[in-house]
Amino acid sequence: MVAEYWSCSERSVRNLINAGKLGAFRVGKLLRVRAEDVQKYERMNTEPSWDETR
Repeated sequence: MVAEYWSCSERSVRNLINAGKLGAFRVGKLLRVRAEDVQKYERMNTEPSWDETR
């Protein structure tokens, strides 16, 4: 669902998870991503840095 929401591939989402950039947990064979983890990742990657706000 995250891949669909972000309009990217499932592989891209798995790469973020494997790199430790997006939190996830396993339920059996499935990977689950909490909504809070999606929001946290989006905030970290869309908010301007300190230098960009000047």
